[in-house]
Amino acid sequence: MEDMNIHELGEAIEKSEGFRGTVSYNEPLAERTTMKVGGPALIFVEPEDVLSLASALVVLKGVKAPVFVLGGGSNIVVKDEGIRKVVISTAKLKGTTMVPGKPMPFEIEGFEQAKECCPITVSVGAGMGVTELTEWASKYGIIGLEKFAGLPGTVGGACFMNARCYGEDFGGLVMQVKYIDMDDVHYVNKFTLDSIIKTYTHYSTGDDWDYKKSPFQGKRWIIIEASLALKCIDMYITEGCFANPAVQDYIRKGNSFYIKDREDKGHFKAPSAGSVFKNNREFGKPSGKIIDEVGLKGTKMGGAQVAPWHGNFIINNGNATAADVKNLVAFVQEKVKENTGFSLESEILFV
Repeated sequence: MEDMNIHELGEAIEKSEGFRGTVSYNEPLAERTTMKVGGPALIFVEPEDVLSLASALVVLKGVKAPVFVLGGGSNIVVKDEGIRKVVISTAKLKGTTMVPGKPMPFEIEGFEQAKECCPITVSVGAGMGVTELTEWASKYGIIGLEKFAGLPGTVGGACFMNARCYGEDFGGLVMQVKYIDMDDVHYVNKFTLDSIIKTYTHYSTGDDWDYKKSPFQGKRWIIIEASLALKCIDMYITEGCFANPAVQDYIRKGNSFYIKDREDKGHFKAPSAGSVFKNNREFGKPSGKIIDEVGLKGTKMGGAQVAPWHGNFIINNGNATAADVKNLVAFVQEKVKENTGFSLESEILFV
């Protein structure tokens, strides 16, 4: 950061035109991640809205400050020394809007009340939790998100990682994404905000999306909103009105099925960052199964452990460090390679 200490930088952000939000220093990050490890952020910025985010980015670009964007913290492990960058949280970038399409005949097996549906575009702020979104959708009679119920993390994170749940990719729901390119920010106020917000449109052709792959990876883009293609099965809702209770109950049952399945598989028994290794079809079986067959379930390294109930989870037993987690990941990769010849690819981001 050029010619400016961290407190001066923080003050410059707070005083920038249009900024509303909080700025803190040496902010602990462990409790902001699902693994519950890691050190503090050098500067932690939580904008209240998109204008505030843009205002902060203008200041940061001016001094060439390094930036890390934090969503729900569900697939990252923060280093024990922390992140020596400006960490920007998207937690306050929430909000939803709905644009319904033309109703059409529609039937659902086991739910006779559904006679028709309408395609509906739901635009969601990047900071909204995925579980929060699935509950919101049930209130309005909107289906298509049930497999993602119980998924930790945010909508922005699910887009970025192209989260995959029960055979369905989150990217398959994405129609458009609004984002800010950190390399293209410039002076902004409420009248010029639109000039720096860009739109990515998801077309059916091309290879932008794949297993655990999205067009946002490897770029300096900050996702601010995603528009999802879903269906509404209650024709009487309008903005601000909830769906028929029977419809809400039907969708909640679908959500609960997947949440319970996650619970039964031990997803929430201990802090973790979710699935550690990507599956690879060439291996012929899931990574967790391979790790189990090599005899690594239950393996410990410091306070980190390969979950005794799931080979593709590494858990924090209460006193794990980021180094413990990273070393255990490397150990599992080494032993699997040694015993099977397979090279497991980590999907956890170490930052």
